[in-house]
Amino acid sequence: MVLFLTSDIGAIKQKNGISVASKLNNTNSLVDELQKYITKGDHFLFVASSPNSHKINDFYGQLTFDAFKLSGFDFKNLHILDSRNQHNAKNLVKKADIVFLAGGDTISEMRFFNKINLSNLLKCYSQIIVGQSAGAMNLAEEVYCPPESKDEVKNMRYFCGLGLTKINIEPHYKNTSHLGQTGILQKILLEDSKKKPFIAITDGSYIVDTGLEQKVFGEAYIFKNGNYNQICKNGKYLKLGPNIFNNSNEL
Repeated sequence: MVLFLTSDIGAIKQKNGISVASKLNNTNSLVDELQKYITKGDHFLFVASSPNSHKINDFYGQLTFDAFKLSGFDFKNLHILDSRNQHNAKNLVKKADIVFLAGGDTISEMRFFNKINLSNLLKCYSQIIVGQSAGAMNLAEEVYCPPESKDEVKNMRYFCGLGLTKINIEPHYKNTSHLGQTGILQKILLEDSKKKPFIAITDGSYIVDTGLEQKVFGEAYIFKNGNYNQICKNGKYLKLGPNIFNNSNEL
C-alpha cells in the first residue's frame, strides 16, 4: 500500500464560472510520483465525504476521474462509494486499482468511514490510496482536526482515524479561512503542536508514505513543540526520519 496525503491535487478549475476537470497539479511531480506506483488503471474508486449528497458526489467524482484521465491515467471505470452502495464497500475496495478519499468535513467523513468499516477494508488493501484534504487527514492513526471557523474553536480536535499512517497534516496552509487571517488559527496550531507534531502543506504539496519511507514534496512546514519551521520548498522534496512522529527536535 502506498499513501498520498495531499492538500489539493488541482483536479478542478473554474471556466466561465463553471467547475471543469483539469490536469493534476504537477508542480511538485505529483503525476510523476503516481506513475511510479500505478501499474494498471481499470477501477477508480471515489469515496465520498458526504454519503447522502448523491448529486454532488457524482459531480465531483466524475471531475476527479476525468482529471486523472487528462493526466495520463487511463482508468476505465469510475465507482463512487456513498450511501447508495455502502453495503457493497468491501467488493468496491477489493477491486479498486486506486482509492481516492475526497475532501469535505473531516468529522462527518470519518463517521461515514466508520459506518462502512473502511479502516479494516483498507488494511487489507495493497495498492494506491490518495487522500485529499479531509481524506488525507483521516488516514492518520489519531486525526488532528483544527477549527476552520470561530464557531469550531471549542470542537473536538483529536479522534481515531483510519490508522494507516502516523503522519498528521494540516492542508491548505496559507490558504485557510478567516481564522488564519486573524492569527487565531496560527496560535491554535502552535499550542496544539506541543501535544503532537504535524506537517502543514500548501495546495499542490503532498506526502508519500510507502510504509518503509515517507517523503514530503513541495512547500511544507513542521509544527512541533510550540514552534514551526519550513522544511521543504516547491520543486523540492525531503525524506522524513522517524523522529518526525514524536516531539524531539529532529526531523
